[in-house]
Amino acid sequence: MKVITRPKAEKSIASIGAYISEKGYPDTAEEYLDRMKRFAQSLAISPDKYPICRFAKFAKENFHCATFEQNYIFVYKIIHKQIVIYNVIHGKAMK
Repeated sequence: MKVITRPKAEKSIASIGAYISEKGYPDTAEEYLDRMKRFAQSLAISPDKYPICRFAKFAKENFHCATFEQNYIFVYKIIHKQIVIYNVIHGKAMK
């Protein structure tokens, strides 16, 4: 399966990296972003591994939610044998 990252998700990921870097940890930011990108690609291996989101606004649209390192949630859909990542949201923002 191909993984497609929508612009909103790309912007979220870039913002996460910028935040970590601005805190004085540019190397950590780069490593973290690399792990996030590998995680995004791993969704193609078992796309149904993660359930439909439990949050109503995402569940009604049949989005899946995959938790990355207990902090961030990748919100995605499986469309025509592709994984489309719509957003990456901090877990605390989803409650």
